[in-house]
Amino acid sequence: MTNKKDKFNQDHLPAFFEYAILFIIIGVIVLMALEDLAVVYVWSRQTQVALTWLGFLFDIIFTLEFLARSIVTARRGFFGHYFKFQRGWVDLLTSLPLLLLVSGPAVTALLFHEAASGSGFFVILHILKTAKAVRVTRILRLIRVLKIFGKIQNADSQMTNRHVAFVATSIVMALVVVLMASQFVPFLSIGDHARYQQNHLASIEQIMPSKDSVREQQIIGRILANTPAFADVMAVRKQGSESLLYENVGRADMEWYFFEGGRFLALGDTGYEVQLSTHLMDREHAMLNLFCLVTILAIVMVLMVLYSRSFAQQVADPIYIMDKGLRNWDYNLEVRVDPDYANEEVFRLAKAYNERWLTIKNQIRSYRQSRGGEEASKSMLSMDDII
Repeated sequence: MTNKKDKFNQDHLPAFFEYAILFIIIGVIVLMALEDLAVVYVWSRQTQVALTWLGFLFDIIFTLEFLARSIVTARRGFFGHYFKFQRGWVDLLTSLPLLLLVSGPAVTALLFHEAASGSGFFVILHILKTAKAVRVTRILRLIRVLKIFGKIQNADSQMTNRHVAFVATSIVMALVVVLMASQFVPFLSIGDHARYQQNHLASIEQIMPSKDSVREQQIIGRILANTPAFADVMAVRKQGSESLLYENVGRADMEWYFFEGGRFLALGDTGYEVQLSTHLMDREHAMLNLFCLVTILAIVMVLMVLYSRSFAQQVADPIYIMDKGLRNWDYNLEVRVDPDYANEEVFRLAKAYNERWLTIKNQIRSYRQSRGGEEASKSMLSMDDII
């Protein structure tokens, strides 16, 4: 039967698998950055399709990992502990939902849409990729890195590992929830293609020339080509005409981002229609994602390197020394009291331990040695000794 004391390690899989998962987690973080950079810099469709397949592969691996850990801990009777205290809920959030709601449907579109060479396919795939409210949960996998490195850095202090992991999980989870909620705040319009389309069409209508303009092609070309705000206008034409009055020089590369499969949209009653892309909006959102990713990485690194060390030195180490000194008769190491924090509770307790308990302990040890030798000095303390 499994020892109850070993429950903290019951989610562990073979060592090789644990190290492989660590490298895969790092790969996922790199993938997140690459996906957003692909949007910002309009990487080729082939590259974005490759990133989609890679994301699908990662989601399968993490789903299988969660299932494996669940089976292992359930067999040993510690699934509840794994899910709650070993952050199995993080493993769940960063695996199955992403596979079912993001990468899985995207790959399904790759495999089963016969129009894969046309813009319709890329619109479908792009819309699936913009399930950003779910996709951002991949950031939570950073907590797994903290969990693994924390055990290495603070191998002798379970309290430090647990405390730092709790703080990091709480902060990262809060940021992820805020980022997810931002997708649904109306006035932010983050990722809202319909609202963006409505507002953008209205702004384009205001710069269109009158119907009877004889120089409309030159006017449209000049205005749109020199206005960064309208860089996502792919083409303009008269309603019912196949001849383009204006065509964006990057139109072919922007096929991935076309609104409604590249369909031309009417500009009110101006007599013109326009073909739009979502790139400007998606680029802003990608830059926001990159900023959040860098911010969370910085927070996790600060917690791992600075806060973890500070907590260990000021809380965990003094308690560890005092605990060992109280339990081990031969352990007489004093707690180092930092003068800058001498008035804090832990160091007041440490001062009392140094000045009172160690003094009494040494006196008792000397007294017993004088009466019974070295072996007597190692015997258990009695209330008479303390009194």
